[in-house]
Amino acid sequence: MSETSRFGGLPYDRLLRLFASDVGSVPALVWRADLVKNEITFLSDHAIPGLEDSIPRLLQDATGAEAILAAQDRPVFARFHERMRQRQPVSEVFRAHGRDGLMRWLYILGTPDPEMSFCYLGLLADCTGLANGILQRGSETGIAEHVELFDNPVFMVESADRRVFIANAAAREAFGIDAKGEPVTLSDLFAANTDAYLRDIYERLLFSRAWNGILSIRGAAGRPVVCMSRVRAYDRDGRSLLWFSMSPRQPAKDADLSPIPSPPPKVSAGLARATDIRGLLRVLLDNQPSGRRADAAMLSQIFIADGRVAVTGIGEPFESVHDNDTHPYPGSIAENMVLFDLPHIIVEDTTKSIKPIDWALFIPKGIRSYLALPFFVEGVLREVLIFCSTRPRAFGEADLGPYTGLAESLWAELPRVLPGLPKPPVAE
Repeated sequence: MSETSRFGGLPYDRLLRLFASDVGSVPALVWRADLVKNEITFLSDHAIPGLEDSIPRLLQDATGAEAILAAQDRPVFARFHERMRQRQPVSEVFRAHGRDGLMRWLYILGTPDPEMSFCYLGLLADCTGLANGILQRGSETGIAEHVELFDNPVFMVESADRRVFIANAAAREAFGIDAKGEPVTLSDLFAANTDAYLRDIYERLLFSRAWNGILSIRGAAGRPVVCMSRVRAYDRDGRSLLWFSMSPRQPAKDADLSPIPSPPPKVSAGLARATDIRGLLRVLLDNQPSGRRADAAMLSQIFIADGRVAVTGIGEPFESVHDNDTHPYPGSIAENMVLFDLPHIIVEDTTKSIKPIDWALFIPKGIRSYLALPFFVEGVLREVLIFCSTRPRAFGEADLGPYTGLAESLWAELPRVLPGLPKPPVAE
């Protein structure tokens, strides 16, 4: 090996010393890979805490490395392996899970060996402290101060044990979270949600690191509070965290305070005689306001925790639709109502829609426009009544009052026809 051989202006022995010792306080492992023999030799014995046994596997087995790499950083590590095979310089930063449950930032630097053909030199360093310092630049406040900047309830959870370790004043008041008292876990807070629903959320966080949707959380008084929730995966100080931002649903306020017209007495009488959903819908369809606009009617039962809706319809367009025909909750009318807290939805022309349910159900059945009205029980969307027309622009804002009157007559009878459905609150 020639002492005068150089790489990037540095003698080879100087390069090795730089890799092996001149990195100062940065923990680093130096290695050489023989790309012909497919062998790796470690030139230093530095062990990165929490990853002691994982480093050889990380460098030797790209497939096995996926077990410890952060999901979003797997393509980064795959890119490093590809560039190493092609003997091209590489410089990448990625994250890995340690055995202690902490997330670490790692820096990998690689270059073709200037002295040994088909060999590759590399350095792997733990730069967690440096990375966290960079991430925190521009902010003079810590996590506690960050969560207190929000007026809505915000709290943070350790991913490893799912315990709340910090909560702002709004979360402490709304949900009774005292992070300094008895340990509070996600299981305690979200017991009102099904295990399947929570597993789906955790899976989405694992792969996309973000989730938005509805969660029922234990309130300070012990009763569930329905919230629009935003959850983000967040890495800080080597810890893997979850950030929860909650917006409790408020009872919808009527923009129009004018009284809702009551339907004729025969509507209530007809609904009282009906024995199933189709019978209820038939009464509504046959007793529409003057200027009959709907050619069909549909009731959608909402199962947010199960991720589905079940629809039953009447009228010629829905003759081939079976009772309780099931469709995904994502992309449904119900999802839009929940996400945007809508008191109703009017679609003037389904052919211009980007909503999946319109193309999966309404457009194939010839429905060109519809008016949808929600039924909430204790803040949870349970049913949606949909009046449908084969003509575009059949419904307008002026139709809301009369059709809402029909819907409210239906809500009173649904618990009788649908076992287990709570009765709507009685207006004072």
